[in-house]
Amino acid sequence: MPEFEEPPASVPDPNEFDREDADIDDRLEFRAAFSETLTQHGYPDTLVLARERAEDVFHDRRLKILDHLEEQNPESVRALAQELDYDKGVVSRDLQALAKIDVIEYEDTGRSKAPRLKHNHVVVEPIV
Repeated sequence: MPEFEEPPASVPDPNEFDREDADIDDRLEFRAAFSETLTQHGYPDTLVLARERAEDVFHDRRLKILDHLEEQNPESVRALAQELDYDKGVVSRDLQALAKIDVIEYEDTGRSKAPRLKHNHVVVEPIV
């Protein structure tokens, strides 16, 4: 049986993490602080998106999908497409884009995947 090998010297030990030495993106830190402030003021489970990500992903059709998911719990992607009178392929691609940025998730219903909102609130970081 092989013995335990020490990790290479180039891999930092997570137990020795020093935030002062870390190169943390200022905008990422700002979004985390903004999310924490929202939580403290009554908006728990809030996803804060970068402007660029939101700009690339949110448009009228996807916003309509999100509004529908807030009010309804369709049992599948196909059901959602039918309820909104959209092509299933278009809805599927829209949901994939929304899942990629962590806005929606899928609930396994046994026979299909049901799209659900993942967070109570989604906000876009302030411009200034």
